[in-house]
Amino acid sequence: MLKPARRLPKRYNRPVMRETKRLLRRRHKQKRSQHWKEIFNRFRRRGQRVVKAWAKSCMWWLLTIFVALLLLFVGLLLFSPLLEIREARVTRVNARLDIEEVQRILAPYFGRHLFFLPTYEVSRTIKGSFTDVKEVKVGKDYPFGLSVHIELDPIYARLAILDPDEMGFTTQTGATIDFLTDQGAYVIAPLSKAGEKLPLIRLVDWGVRPTEGDEMLSSDFLNRISETERALSEQFGHTIEGRTVFLRAQEFHLHLKRGIEIWFDIVTPMEEQLLKYRTFLRSIDLNEVENYVDLRMSDRVVYK
Repeated sequence: MLKPARRLPKRYNRPVMRETKRLLRRRHKQKRSQHWKEIFNRFRRRGQRVVKAWAKSCMWWLLTIFVALLLLFVGLLLFSPLLEIREARVTRVNARLDIEEVQRILAPYFGRHLFFLPTYEVSRTIKGSFTDVKEVKVGKDYPFGLSVHIELDPIYARLAILDPDEMGFTTQTGATIDFLTDQGAYVIAPLSKAGEKLPLIRLVDWGVRPTEGDEMLSSDFLNRISETERALSEQFGHTIEGRTVFLRAQEFHLHLKRGIEIWFDIVTPMEEQLLKYRTFLRSIDLNEVENYVDLRMSDRVVYK
């Protein structure tokens, strides 16, 4: 059993040196500082545990909310009638495009789910309904709309359809006129100032009266006419006043200023026909020609 502590007798007390007192004070301060550090560290560790638990709880709540929103979004995409197509906004580049006709073509798509409708299907339907469509861009305007941008083939020339028997003009409506696109499709459009400046092509030998949208001439045929006109202008200095196309015969006549016609076909290469014409001009003065110069035959040039 330990005896209770008692002070040492005074005779055993030793004097405390100044350095010893200084050392004791310094140690005392260190112990007190260490004590407060330990208290701070305990609070810090406790705070970290609380923050971690709170952050973990928040993460679980955020994850739960995200999954719920994702399921809600997927449900809306799959089953909600809010995403059914109810309108279609059509943007046209060319004035001759009939927007009401486009709306009628798009009518079967109304009521279909917008998310599952492939845009290429709409584009293919429009291109199949119009022969002179150059470009179609289809977009989705969520939640219930379609946006359709349609560009038609540009108009290449005015078209005068002549009666094959009487060689006279067939009737046209007063405010509209016949045109050809640069791809050779026949269209009817309002006559404008820009349309009046287009070159005129007289079409004969057509057999059956064409309907709007029919491909009258191929793009190769139109390019052949343009190249021939350019060659006659650049190489011979001719000014082309008119053009007549014989559809079934696959030939065309170019009218010069003096009332003379030069007859071409598309079977013979253009360079060969121009070479024959150059050879013809070396021997015959063009002033002697009254009516036409026929370059269609392979072995001779006929003129009148």
